[in-house]
Amino acid sequence: MPIDAAEFDAHKDLGTIITQFLCRNPDRGFSAEEIAQATGVSEEDVNSTLLKLGFSDLASAIAGRKKKIRIEDVTIDGTTYYRCISD
Repeated sequence: MPIDAAEFDAHKDLGTIITQFLCRNPDRGFSAEEIAQATGVSEEDVNSTLLKLGFSDLASAIAGRKKKIRIEDVTIDGTTYYRCISD
């Protein structure tokens, strides 16, 4: 079943919400659970959005385009943490 424009825009903006949160706190890394708690977005949506952002960063790197803001990740003891990196 199709979704309406408002729901489409709400999900599209998740990337912006998560990126803004991470970029306001560049000195720390956050797990998907912590990002979800801080932003009010479900952990499943955070994981999905971060995966899409990662693919976007990869595609930009392959194409040779530099992005001003990247989301970096590291996995420690099975938990992945994310942080904003400004170039």
